[in-house]
Amino acid sequence: MFKINKAFLTYSWRWKINEDLCGICQQTFDQMCPKCTHPIECKPCVGMCDHTYHVHCIADWIIKKRFCPMCRVPWSVKRTFDSAN
Repeated sequence: MFKINKAFLTYSWRWKINEDLCGICQQTFDQMCPKCTHPIECKPCVGMCDHTYHVHCIADWIIKKRFCPMCRVPWSVKRTFDSAN
């Protein structure tokens, strides 16, 4: 018979999205963009074209260029994730 003296629990989480990397900063969506200090505040943002970026990355991008960096269609937001999604 074995006795467990200690347990060290770990967990992981992922956003439920189809893409792995932000096309602007090239970080995974589990990681954060250069502006953030914690991954949960760095939310993915999906455009009407279905391309996904960190919300801060695409916000900075559309100040200069108002189209999707990948497919060049005019950018509009389809969905922004939050920690409850």
